[in-house]
Amino acid sequence: MPKRVKPLTDIEVKKKTEDGMYAVGLVPGLNLYIRNGFKHWYLRYNYNKQSKSMSIGEYPLYSLKEAREKATELRKLLNQGIDPQAYRDDERRRHLELIQNEILNSLTFKKAVEQYIEFKDGYDPFPDRDRDMYLARMRKYVYPRIGNKPIKKITQDDIVQVLFPLWTEQHSLAKKVRQVINKTFVWHKAKGNVEVNPVDNQVLLQLLPKLPEQEINHHAMLPIEDMPRFMKLLREQKAVSARCLEFMILTASRSGNARLAEWNEIHWDKKLWIIPARKMKVSKNGDHVVPLSDQAFELLEKVKASTVHKNRYIFVSSSGRSNFSDGTFRSLIARMNKKNIANGGEPFTDEKELDSQGNPSLATPHGLARATFRTWAQNDELGNDKRFSDRVAELCLHHNVSDAYRGAYERNEALKSRTEMMQAWADYCYGEENGKNK
Repeated sequence: MPKRVKPLTDIEVKKKTEDGMYAVGLVPGLNLYIRNGFKHWYLRYNYNKQSKSMSIGEYPLYSLKEAREKATELRKLLNQGIDPQAYRDDERRRHLELIQNEILNSLTFKKAVEQYIEFKDGYDPFPDRDRDMYLARMRKYVYPRIGNKPIKKITQDDIVQVLFPLWTEQHSLAKKVRQVINKTFVWHKAKGNVEVNPVDNQVLLQLLPKLPEQEINHHAMLPIEDMPRFMKLLREQKAVSARCLEFMILTASRSGNARLAEWNEIHWDKKLWIIPARKMKVSKNGDHVVPLSDQAFELLEKVKASTVHKNRYIFVSSSGRSNFSDGTFRSLIARMNKKNIANGGEPFTDEKELDSQGNPSLATPHGLARATFRTWAQNDELGNDKRFSDRVAELCLHHNVSDAYRGAYERNEALKSRTEMMQAWADYCYGEENGKNK
């Protein structure tokens, strides 16, 4: 038979100051614990042949009467075969889940975008121009339809409603809008804020109108014999954007990679530009190691020497606060073309690619830097078809090359061959200034 304990009174509880554990009485296992002047209520009990102890609360926040009432409730659970501690933990968990659900139910898509951008700002901020474009597309095409809708309740039908008005008439824009929505959902799914990402491309294609078949348009390039005179005129342009386009051509790189090139990607001692895989169009091909020709290396040295504003990016606007857009390059090429024609020169156009009026298309940044390079690399009149392998040219463009020995080859012979090819390309581009290729 359990030992009977004389019940403590309110006055006794108040007067007790000596450290120790005191039985309270009336409720089996209820104790007052005192340490360093602080008083706490505890319930001791046995469950599944194990001795356990759980906190009820602090005195005087919980009075003697309240402590006994709470302990009595917990004892009732014990009599039903329920562990009071486990029960309380479950209750707290359910309460937290309820609060979390309330928070998520109030998390609109617009707020979700703001949280994603705030997260990006902490480790990999958007360039100003990209941020402005990202938010502009959200405000114009996305927020009016789903901006105020809780992100948890957004369905694939909602995404279809956003994309439908653009899908057939402005398909390229529709794809970009889909991408910006997807980035937000991918991040929030990783955070556990949503269970499903409704931006599933395969499903959306079944719900959106079928696109009419279109002719494949290639990027307008320059005939390779015109590249030296184009580069001569480009070198005469003083703008930083001209140096960026020049660097893009010399390295046969994509516009985005050149525009967002960072100083820490340049390995000065090895004359290499190493672009991280995450910034490449096909990231699974790994980092893109670009050998720098003498001309490309010299260009970087001059840009570094003339840089006024400290910036992680190599090529920035005169204010030092924004990167260039691909449109900046197109405008530059258009101005150069106009000046060239005014001086009696041939236009910088591609006879094989026609614009909407049926006229030869003006060469594009991508066409100049990559398509013209690829054509030059295999030109038989120059002997390049025998001098350079098709494989090396593809590696220079970061295209996938299937080969059982690819890893070892790339690290050794391919890098040496690519270095020779990029130097030969730069020498050819500057041939007009050297009195060649006229």
